[in-house]
Amino acid sequence: MVVTLASLLETMNKLQDVFTTVGVSSDSMNLPQIVVLGSQSSGKSSVLENIVGRDFLPRGMGIVTRRPLILQLINTDEQCSANGVEHMIWAEFLHRKGEIFTDFELVKQEISIDTERVAGNTKGISAVPIHLKIFSNSTPNLTLVDLPGLTKVPVGGQPEDIETQIEQLILSYVENENAIILAITPGNQDIATSDAIKVARKADPFGERTIAVITKVDLMERGVEAMNLLKGITLPVKLGLVGIVNRSQLDIEAGKTIKQALEEEEKFFSKSHPNLAIKMGTSYLSERLSIILMGHVKKCLPGLRSRVSHMRGVQEAVINDLGKTISKKGPAILELINTFCEEFRCVINGNSTNIQTTEISGGAKLFYIFQDTFGKALEEFDPMTGLNLSDVRHAVRNSMGTRPSLFVPEIAFEMLVKRQIGLLRDLCLRVVDLSYDELANTISVTCTRHFERFDNLKSAAMTSGINLLSERLPPTRHMVENLLNIEQGYINTNHPDFMYRYRAMSERLKTNSEPSQDAASVSSMISRISICDQRERTDSGKEIDHKLTKREREEVQMIELLIVQYFTIIRKQLQDTIPKTIMFFMVAYLTKSLSSTLISELYCEEKFDELLQESQAVTKKRERATKMLTALNEAQRVLSNLRDIPGL
Repeated sequence: MVVTLASLLETMNKLQDVFTTVGVSSDSMNLPQIVVLGSQSSGKSSVLENIVGRDFLPRGMGIVTRRPLILQLINTDEQCSANGVEHMIWAEFLHRKGEIFTDFELVKQEISIDTERVAGNTKGISAVPIHLKIFSNSTPNLTLVDLPGLTKVPVGGQPEDIETQIEQLILSYVENENAIILAITPGNQDIATSDAIKVARKADPFGERTIAVITKVDLMERGVEAMNLLKGITLPVKLGLVGIVNRSQLDIEAGKTIKQALEEEEKFFSKSHPNLAIKMGTSYLSERLSIILMGHVKKCLPGLRSRVSHMRGVQEAVINDLGKTISKKGPAILELINTFCEEFRCVINGNSTNIQTTEISGGAKLFYIFQDTFGKALEEFDPMTGLNLSDVRHAVRNSMGTRPSLFVPEIAFEMLVKRQIGLLRDLCLRVVDLSYDELANTISVTCTRHFERFDNLKSAAMTSGINLLSERLPPTRHMVENLLNIEQGYINTNHPDFMYRYRAMSERLKTNSEPSQDAASVSSMISRISICDQRERTDSGKEIDHKLTKREREEVQMIELLIVQYFTIIRKQLQDTIPKTIMFFMVAYLTKSLSSTLISELYCEEKFDELLQESQAVTKKRERATKMLTALNEAQRVLSNLRDIPGL
């Protein structure tokens, strides 16, 4: 079977139409195509009209092409019947499917009307393309994308960044590795300042997929520079350079036809550039573009097949993830609830398949709260917070009454240590609140991920789960407060760890030895007590000088030391019991009761339809994925028709 450009281009056109119907642009699919770019007044429209053989593009001052025009030229010997007349050339717009245009003045009008419909009437641009097919027995088989002309200065209400907008739109097409760049530059302009060449080199720096067209060759200055440019010496591009003679605006107004213009173009090159004439002019450009496009399409087909196959797999996975239509709603709700509860348990236990990589969460976050946040706060808490030497001395004196004690008064120690334990209450309750917040966040995140398809079910499950968690907050806080009350209610001075440290510290104080790591803070206490002169206010308001006696110094030092050592025991006990309390009263209860609570509150036949109503986002996502999959299946079918052709 002979491979023809017509068969290849027909395949590409079908693919373009298929993807356009589902809102996917040809540049995003990397389809092989010829992209036409040039500055305003570069003769870009004349080149396209010369290739087609008809005036079909709107003309005017300023920017006229404001949307990409995907132009599919189809060579055919068929005729079109309209109003009882047979036509050899006609046009069709994709947005007006089924309508045939035989009057190309109406084609111009339709392009202008549809441009204003999408891009407005303020000379702004739009990336939404217009699709136009032209059928004729005289046009080559080509697909061209005509892009807005490059401009420098905004006019007629255009945005200030119109130059950037147009360049970004052009780059979105020419950066496609499968795009052939047709860069149009007027011959009466310095090639070094060509905007089209500048943009083309951004996407194709080595000119490997660029073909240059020099328009208005008849207006070029004669000489060596002009010859070097036309020979491709000044501007080396791999796909070649072609010179064109355009109709001027005066020619168009005078009614010169394209046929006449092409005849004059041929005469011009034969007379002025006889050595180059064979590779110049519109006819050669059409032939050259056909050859380039055919080779390029054949080269791109294997990659295109792979891309279509990969995208089919992606869309099928999306549809599978979104789930199928549910017929048996009761069992479906039970399954959704059970899998949600299992997922919640897995997140808490750390064996979830949806492990986050951006932050710690779930059970790991609870562990962080227990060990790092709470543990560090306990370690950094100063046992003597809010106590000064005067407080300790007064407590010691008041506990003695009218007689001095032979030993350190235990009543003073217990009173002070109970007061200090009470300062830990807010810290411990704060851990409960942090744990509650993380559990509520875990419920919310898991619901959002698991019930993405059903907004109503997601909201109902989230509300029930957080309500269940909220019910556990008061008893958890109450238990934590009881733990602190227990510690305050009985100061166990007979605790093995406390007795050991007490004896050790007593010996060190007697021998005036330096404390070891068991009492690392004793030196700081001694420095506080070294201030001998203290002032105390009496009931009469007079101030009297008071100096700590040796006995008072020892008593104050011993009381502070005992408080610090007892706090070491309290820290250990709270760091162990507070997390256990939270785990038992909140976490364990939640994981155990969540499933039964959700079933009792949500498993109601009257609620099935409401709960299983899909969210609009999911419905739209499925529709998009289904349309895309349909398009990709059709694309694969179209491409499969070429598999039996040798070389493809």
